[in-house]
Amino acid sequence: GTPITATVTLSPGEKVEGRLLLNDGFIVAIMSNDGWYHSWPASAVKIEVHDPLAAHAALLDKYTDADMHNIFTYLETLK
Repeated sequence: GTPITATVTLSPGEKVEGRLLLNDGFIVAIMSNDGWYHSWPASAVKIEVHDPLAAHAALLDKYTDADMHNIFTYLETLK
């Protein structure tokens, strides 16, 4: 799948972009587009996460059990 990426803005305004490796609230770590590993304290940077599957994950909270049952029943008919 497509990896989760992030843009990290440092205090002087410099931006570093790459694949997000860690964002646990204390440390932010990315593998930059040029292949280097970077990490910072989360309190020292601003992070913008780009998750291509975020919209799908948000929908999971909205689906009821009946909705999921209907989706799987429909998918079974496609065989």
